[in-house]
Amino acid sequence: MKIARLFLMFTLSPLIFASAACTHTPLAQREELRRANLELQNVRDMVRSRQIPPVEFEFDSAVLLPESYKSLDKIGEILIKHPTLKLIVEGHCDDIGSDEYNDWLSLERAKAVKSYLVELGVYPDYVKVYGYGKRRPIVYGESDQARALNRRVEFILSTRNWETVF
Repeated sequence: MKIARLFLMFTLSPLIFASAACTHTPLAQREELRRANLELQNVRDMVRSRQIPPVEFEFDSAVLLPESYKSLDKIGEILIKHPTLKLIVEGHCDDIGSDEYNDWLSLERAKAVKSYLVELGVYPDYVKVYGYGKRRPIVYGESDQARALNRRVEFILSTRNWETVF
């Protein structure tokens, strides 16, 4: 059985962090976001060091592999611990396959992540999902390694209302 490996990627660029910590956000919310981002960074570090496995799916499928639950359990704990946080889950694919198929698959994988988090007790309206297919690669190239890096799920935290984020 082939396995599609998706690495936990956390997009915490200055732009996203700055928008989440703008002056309109109360100090308590900014502090909550800062603490949650530190916890999320800890999960990322654990994935990188292989203390916990990355989010993975069955090959050419949106079915989560059981090994993924450890990472998602940690993310669910963070969201439950910080109930005012909102999470954006972005699914990404490699460059194999049509644009339409990769858009669909990446969205379905993001939905699978959301479904699992909701089963853990995360409030569903606080999780948004997007599928970007192959439009946002983090590396360019046709090697197996480059493709593996581009098959990923990214998580972005925010304390802002969805109306102000989108």
